[in-house]
Amino acid sequence: MGQLFSFLYKYRAFFTFLTLELLCIWLIVRNNNYQRAAYFSAASGFVGNVNERTNNISDYFSLKRVNHELADENAQLRALLLQTNKVSLDSLGVFEIDTDTTDAIQYELIAAEIVDNSIRQSHNFFMINKGSNDGIKEGMGVINQKGVVGKIRAVSKNYASGISLLNSKNQVSAKHKNSNRYATVQWDGDDPRIAKLLYVTREVDINVGDTILTSSFNAVYPKDIMIGTVANVMPDQNQRDLDIDITLSVDFGTLAYVYVIKNVLRPEEDSLLLNVPKDFNDE
Repeated sequence: MGQLFSFLYKYRAFFTFLTLELLCIWLIVRNNNYQRAAYFSAASGFVGNVNERTNNISDYFSLKRVNHELADENAQLRALLLQTNKVSLDSLGVFEIDTDTTDAIQYELIAAEIVDNSIRQSHNFFMINKGSNDGIKEGMGVINQKGVVGKIRAVSKNYASGISLLNSKNQVSAKHKNSNRYATVQWDGDDPRIAKLLYVTREVDINVGDTILTSSFNAVYPKDIMIGTVANVMPDQNQRDLDIDITLSVDFGTLAYVYVIKNVLRPEEDSLLLNVPKDFNDE
């Protein structure tokens, strides 16, 4: 405290001058309309600028929360879209119409954030910030707004790891949109933007730019989820299948938010497969 008083006493002339200057400015502003208007105009601009910068900083630090909220909302909307049947009304277009408000919802989407992701290995994996506490289970499919990402392979309470589509051991049942011919998509471990479309025979009319979607032959993904587009078609001289490259719709190098797919009817589907008699399979 003594040092403070010593400082004020040492610079008493300066503080006296500063006080008188502020008093003079206040008297001028108070008793002159022009100076008062100029002062309030400048003060308003300064305060507005400070408030704007403060709000921008506040908004920046709240972006993570906003992103989580938007991801959750998008997950709910996409889950509703998956339940909607498309009914062609006329030749002008296709409109989506709810068949019935009592229809059962087969798919639920759980929004999650990517916390780890690899794309440079031959067997790539990713990790999300949701786990068993959020309803995540092994075998669930994972997509984002652009298409198929992979599927869950291991789950803890708060995290889950998944097998990426960029994994040479991960196959996805697919179909060629134009011909409805079923096939399999598998990454060959080379370019993270390109995968192979397997088991398409030469008689199929498939061309560069054609769309490849998920098929209905699995319980992991809903049908008609985007996988990619045909990038190259070549005849394979060693077999009757075509050699087809597809450009993946998902940019795995920029993954941020994904949706984990919960198939509500999967336990029923799995139970039927487990209960198929062995003699029936032998026929």
